[in-house]
Amino acid sequence: MAHQELEVEVGQIPSDVEGFLALRDRLATTAEGGAAVFAVALVCLTRDEGLGRAALTIAIDRSQLSQGDKGYKGFQPSNMELQAFKERIGGKPHVALSYIAGTSPEAGYALPAGVLKVRIRNQGMAHERTEDTAKLFVHSTGADSPRPLALVKNNRGLWKAKGWSSLTVGVRPPVEVVDDDL
Repeated sequence: MAHQELEVEVGQIPSDVEGFLALRDRLATTAEGGAAVFAVALVCLTRDEGLGRAALTIAIDRSQLSQGDKGYKGFQPSNMELQAFKERIGGKPHVALSYIAGTSPEAGYALPAGVLKVRIRNQGMAHERTEDTAKLFVHSTGADSPRPLALVKNNRGLWKAKGWSSLTVGVRPPVEVVDDDL
């Protein structure tokens, strides 16, 4: 089984929880869609911390959540994970933006016009995919190779992130253009 590349159309980045839930309901019925939903949740975190925490709670497998009021419906990522997201993504929005196709370090990771997409690679290895689990690779425009993301399907048929540590590590920084008119 050869690897497959897929672009998942996410439309625009949601600006509220209802929009994020609609995105999840539309896309997370496939593992690739669940991966795109997680990538969008990271972008949401860089724009609005409250929305981002709710989006991450919605995009992450229930086994990875704890009870708390910093997420959605009485659940949240663990305090340790929330701190890790804040440290790794919070002050570096370009990390999250790098998972949107069409961004680049040279353009400061600005979102492209039109329908936003997330590029996903399925390595095609049988041991990395079952009926209820998948290991996919999310392309980053700021890294040399796609990054692994483990997903599981919940009892409602929605795919949720279960292992994502590689998606929160650094990428090439945005290129700063210095206007030197000296």
